[in-house]
Amino acid sequence: MSLEKKLKLYALNKDDLKIFSFLCQDAILSKNEYFYDKTKKQFVTTLTRYCWEKKEFRDKNINFRVVTGLQFKNVDNVEFINFKTKMSFYNLLTISYINKNIILNFSMSSKIKLNCNKIDATIEDIDIPWPTKLKPIHD
Repeated sequence: MSLEKKLKLYALNKDDLKIFSFLCQDAILSKNEYFYDKTKKQFVTTLTRYCWEKKEFRDKNINFRVVTGLQFKNVDNVEFINFKTKMSFYNLLTISYINKNIILNFSMSSKIKLNCNKIDATIEDIDIPWPTKLKPIHD
């Protein structure tokens, strides 16, 4: 896989969102990097995503991050749960779809809950990946 290839995928169902969840695990969200347009019913955010899909480089102890955009359409309402005013960054753990809600689950029990009757989402790398020495560690 070339480093210059940018990821762009669409999600139209729960299984597609599972792929988004895998790709975005351990992504970092700045509390200033999201926007909800009520008129267009779109929620957009940018994340600094750890590139889990670049296994051939990880095997050589080279890790990468990339700025990635997430867009969710058909969003009727957005609810922020446990978002602390003192926190500047959040670590994304999973993305799921439960009872007509796309839920972005972050560390420290923070969540963004997107109420939508239909899944219509896009993930797209905005930049090319850059090397990092840091790799997320899971117990």
